[in-house]
Amino acid sequence: MVVSLTRSNPKGDIGFMFSPERLNVLLSRARNSLIMIGNANTFKKSKKGGELWRDLFDLLGHGKHIYPGFPVKCERHPDTKTILGQLEDFDELCPDGGCNLPW
Repeated sequence: MVVSLTRSNPKGDIGFMFSPERLNVLLSRARNSLIMIGNANTFKKSKKGGELWRDLFDLLGHGKHIYPGFPVKCERHPDTKTILGQLEDFDELCPDGGCNLPW
């Protein structure tokens, strides 16, 4: 399951995502894997619900399940892995869905 945490602002405004029930639904729907993409700092800074999100992100961090970007690997060179953190990284680091190594 892929989740987009669409809130990103310096005020920590996470809208309805402050609700523990929302987080419960988010976590309980994933069966095989859960990928959350978003700005964790916005959620951790939230006045309403921030403690809940801080606990979650701390738990994930201690288990080394938080990445500074999206991890990918080359299908042609499976040992070649990289983290995509910016839009430009797609073209620079994994052109055509592969890597920069010769075939």
